Amino acid sequence: MRLIKGRKLTEEEIQNLISEYAATKDPAIRDQIVMQYTNLVESVARRFMGACESAEDLVQEGFVGLIRSVDKYDPDMGVKFSTYATHFIIGEIKHYLRDKGKMIKEPAWLQELNQRMTRVMEALSQALGRAPTEKEIAQVMQMSERSVREILMTREVFKVASLDGEREDASGPKESEKIKDEKLIAFQLPVEDKIVLETALQRLKDIEQRVIHMHFYKGLNQTEIAKRLSISCNYVSHIIRNGTKKLRKILITDEVRDVQIQRALVSKRARGRLTAEPESVLDPTTRVYSREYFLQRLDEELSRAFRERYLVALLLIDVHLPENMDRYLRLMRKDDVLAEVGQTIRRNVRKMDLLGRVGDHCFALMLPHTFEHASRVAARVGNLVGSVAVDPGRGASQLTCSARIGIARYPEDAMDRRGLLEKAASQIEIELDALMAEPLQQFGQAA
Repeated sequence: MRLIKGRKLTEEEIQNLISEYAATKDPAIRDQIVMQYTNLVESVARRFMGACESAEDLVQEGFVGLIRSVDKYDPDMGVKFSTYATHFIIGEIKHYLRDKGKMIKEPAWLQELNQRMTRVMEALSQALGRAPTEKEIAQVMQMSERSVREILMTREVFKVASLDGEREDASGPKESEKIKDEKLIAFQLPVEDKIVLETALQRLKDIEQRVIHMHFYKGLNQTEIAKRLSISCNYVSHIIRNGTKKLRKILITDEVRDVQIQRALVSKRARGRLTAEPESVLDPTTRVYSREYFLQRLDEELSRAFRERYLVALLLIDVHLPENMDRYLRLMRKDDVLAEVGQTIRRNVRKMDLLGRVGDHCFALMLPHTFEHASRVAARVGNLVGSVAVDPGRGASQLTCSARIGIARYPEDAMDRRGLLEKAASQIEIELDALMAEPLQQFGQAA
């Protein structure tokens, strides 16, 4: 599907399409609906531009959320579709950012609960003319004082935000409204965040580690901790307050160092002081995604497809350059032609589709939520490659490229990355191991 801005449909026309899709599940109708909300996805993605992720990745994740919203939307519920879709788009981008993030972060439910508590505290402060007590906060939020106290204490640990991060949008439905008091007693962190936190804890004093462990992991109050360690309650309170401040400083210092290192590497690459490394996101010749990054994203997409039970197609595109092109190398370099082919394909597929260069003359195109239409997409891509004309000049006839395209579908053909690539490669008679080991020609090298 090519995202072309054609006639803008009216709300009534869109609603009719949505109702028709709910009844038929026709992918062509879903594509029409998705194309009407391209601006919505891009608008939502721009809110997260400060999160140190590329705009294309954020937009792609947004389109995944949009497609999910079309699949799940019930026209009979009386909710406006654009409002419903925005919730899914924001959620998909947030999940992506949480998965990609490296520093410790609050669980989503605790993050939203903290935002709600902040609003309650600000309203009470204005009404009372002073800072509210824990009891007053608990009454408004319909929680126990103990739960309020624990949330306030965890802020010292979890008040670590990305230096460039976008503030979360306060609009839209709040999942924290549905949270019961029992969930606050012993919240659980993802395994990755636990590792980060426990590593930071090891840099504290032994007594600080023990007190924080008892308070936050075992749920003991200050009196119980004081009795177990034979120290005063005041000293326990002092240790918790200062220990969490130390943790926050450790986490911020580590994050600042990581960000500085990443920015230094990006700056050096931009000035040409470093050659492109295997983990670089873009291939320097074609400016589509590099082989390593494409394979990483393919693994992520297959993992998501397994969890959410949707289909994925993969195209392997082996580009054949004009046979007599060698005579015109001085006028038109091979890497220039490959760059034009890559950019032509990228401009004419959906923004959620992912294009990467996996071989010297070979591209791979990942198509989420695509199955039956993969053959039609392959035919269109073949025509796009054939549309790239090489003008040798001096009155000579234009030269054109061609392509062989292999197709593999998840989960019908294979359940993992290698299986899909092997299936697609076998259709165009390419040896996969040789393709993956093939060094990619870099921009500016002789063809």
